[in-house]
Amino acid sequence: MVKSVFTAITLLASSQAFCLDWERPDCSKYADFGECRNAESNNYRLQKQQEFREKGLSFWYYERPDYSDNKKVEQALEDKVEGALFFSFTVKRDGSVADVALKSKTSDEVAVFAEPILAAIKNWQFVPSEKDWQDQEWRYQFFFKQEDCDAEASDTEACAAEEKAASAE
Repeated sequence: MVKSVFTAITLLASSQAFCLDWERPDCSKYADFGECRNAESNNYRLQKQQEFREKGLSFWYYERPDYSDNKKVEQALEDKVEGALFFSFTVKRDGSVADVALKSKTSDEVAVFAEPILAAIKNWQFVPSEKDWQDQEWRYQFFFKQEDCDAEASDTEACAAEEKAASAE
């Protein structure tokens, strides 16, 4: 019993730590921002697919979230709301997805993206298997190209934060 309690506490702590420690990716090693965003997304997806394969799960259909026709999401994209959302779900024997839930978020502001993501995950299909797979996880992160802090743009919040961080070093 002690072992199962310890395991549960460890899993809970590691998932919370992962959420609370989220930082925007460092895009400095990429030629441009688009390359960085694509690499981050693809690397995460490939890592999770490998994790799933090791368990015996394989995607049959992966739907991407549709953020169109949602004024709140459009505004959040315009405002460049950054952060990450962590979802949990169950893969049923028939390959369908159930019990989709927002598990945690890095901020209240980033939660605006949750609704389209929940809808997409509910449509995912996996290859049927011998059993249900509970407590599967997936992360979506949102980050944007940082502003160049030149003389014209130096009065923005992002540039002020960058200058403050640079002066603290």
